[in-house]
Amino acid sequence: MRRLTRLALLPATLLIFPLIGAPQAFSQAGRGLPGSTEPAGISGTVVYQADNKPAQRVKVEVKTSSGQSIDTYLTGTDGKWSTTAIPPGQYVIVIEVEGYKPVRQSEELLGYPGVLTNIALVALPGAKPPAAAAGPVVSARELGLPQEAQDALHQGTDALFKKHDPAASLPFFQKVLVMAPDFYEAAYYQGVALMELGRKKEAEDAYKNAASLSDDKFPDADFALASMLTDEKQFADAEKLIRTGLLMMPDAWNGQLELSRVLLATGKFADAEQSALAARKLKPDFPRVYLLLANIHQQLHRNDAVLDDLNTYLKMFPNGPYVAQAKAMKEQTEKALGRTPTPNEPL
Repeated sequence: MRRLTRLALLPATLLIFPLIGAPQAFSQAGRGLPGSTEPAGISGTVVYQADNKPAQRVKVEVKTSSGQSIDTYLTGTDGKWSTTAIPPGQYVIVIEVEGYKPVRQSEELLGYPGVLTNIALVALPGAKPPAAAAGPVVSARELGLPQEAQDALHQGTDALFKKHDPAASLPFFQKVLVMAPDFYEAAYYQGVALMELGRKKEAEDAYKNAASLSDDKFPDADFALASMLTDEKQFADAEKLIRTGLLMMPDAWNGQLELSRVLLATGKFADAEQSALAARKLKPDFPRVYLLLANIHQQLHRNDAVLDDLNTYLKMFPNGPYVAQAKAMKEQTEKALGRTPTPNEPL
């Protein structure tokens, strides 16, 4: 059966590359007349230019003109997205999809009724379109389920992974657990869906249930829980879970990444480096591992290594959300080495 592990973001305790914050709360006294300066929203639709089909589950980041992130949103199955009410001002819409030209679209929000945008993603020459989510691989455990439970599981995973509708997937996973209470994968999928919906406490409970049902023999649940604990600065508990998971799955790159996050946050820089290097070896195409290494090497006062990490990140992910900070850190590091800052390669 396919397992989906939550890709961990870098912790807020790092020196650079802060996490995208929670949606800002703005006062909304009520809708004004068109043209009023009441807080309003930005919304729109994202499609693929080649066939005009909706771009589903695409991340849309909205920033202020100064580069401050307001929040990141996901398009729905119809390609639509929208912000909450935000103050009038200049904003930039940022979209980055592998294989497509990055989008940097400036918009001026004057107030109610807001801004409506339509964005078409243009494929890069020779690039393949994003692959559709692969269907789950049938496991022996799944084959042991009653047919009705198998059908419910397929409907749930289709809703979650193919249709990208986590809310619709939840009743199917619950049905599986009613018919097969020890099928811990369904509880894990519940956790994934709940995280997608932003219901973190319920997701945590679902992950814990998956771990309990598996008699603590399901590493994906350990890594998912550990990621949440690290975000909450519960480092000792997170490390225990990660090491338990790595004993069962030592080649899990996300487990090594999570372990490195914990070790960096607790000041064990040399050990953090080893875990991050292991994650890089297992998953060399994951750009944020290079940012993690840059922070570790900075703590180890290895400025040449910091530059290597940052240059690799900038080359691999030239339009990433942390490029400005990476460039600033690169310039600072070069000055510390007594070098003239080198110009960055054109994007």
